[in-house]
Amino acid sequence: MSARRKGLVTLHVLGSTVSVGITAVMLVLAAIAVSGSDIEAAHVLRLCLLAVALPGLALALVTGVTVALLTPWGLLRHTWVIKKLGLLLVTGGFALFLLLPWTGDLVTAVETGAAPGLTGWLVLGGLVAQLVKLVLITALSVYKPRGRIGSRAVRVAVDA
Repeated sequence: MSARRKGLVTLHVLGSTVSVGITAVMLVLAAIAVSGSDIEAAHVLRLCLLAVALPGLALALVTGVTVALLTPWGLLRHTWVIKKLGLLLVTGGFALFLLLPWTGDLVTAVETGAAPGLTGWLVLGGLVAQLVKLVLITALSVYKPRGRIGSRAVRVAVDA
């Protein structure tokens, strides 16, 4: 394996690892913010999402696609790579388009002294779902289940 490829794989693993770790931390912060209406925990939760989780997911996505394109695994040759890519896109989109607004609503609720209510549950449930998706992505990387997208499958899809 070339030094450049090892560097890319290292960055990919770091982005993925950071994503799993920060999601676990955010889950704890969300539980604290929701259960005790703790404004500091709500603010740190949102900061973690913006400053660590989203960049970590972006790093994992960019380096993962780059590594796939530069290795024999390919981006669209193996089902496990496609599944990882799909799950990572869903995870990033969920964080950006749902968790980000929900954490903003949670901060607002806690600042105003209102009960977090449904927003708190959405944030907690969303973070649990994120953690499950990230663990599944990691398992796909380790186990690499069989399944290859053959030229015949591609031809059939193109002809359809």
